[in-house]
Amino acid sequence: MADLSAQVEALTHRVQKLEDELAIHRLIVRYGLAVDTGDAARTAAVFAPEGVYDADDMVRSDRHQRMVGHCAHQIGPAVVRVDGDRAVALGYSRVYLQSDQGIGIYRVSMNRWELERRGAEWLIARRLTRLLGHAEARAIFDAGLGDV
Repeated sequence: MADLSAQVEALTHRVQKLEDELAIHRLIVRYGLAVDTGDAARTAAVFAPEGVYDADDMVRSDRHQRMVGHCAHQIGPAVVRVDGDRAVALGYSRVYLQSDQGIGIYRVSMNRWELERRGAEWLIARRLTRLLGHAEARAIFDAGLGDV
């Protein structure tokens, strides 16, 4: 009977990790959908209140607002490591932009997401993103690969 209890406990732990990783992937996708619609409130809602987004463009900027309705943020897939109530995710993001010439890739970036479980939900504590080719872009992955 003890063996069955240990198996159930191990399976429960594995299922929780899978559920956590799925919740994190969904959170990252919700971010992309909110930012594509220019919804600053919904974009902010995926971050912890003291969350940090280290990037060169934000949702309320004039440049971003001109893109609303003409862009699609696709983020991931990401490599995720969950450790209790904290997690790290590494992955690429792409922004597609519609122009007079059609739809093309506007931006490809490297991203590091640091997440925290707050109650029953995951929130972004810190997101670091750098445009592919930026001097700091490779450092994001070099420093983060050991974390995932």
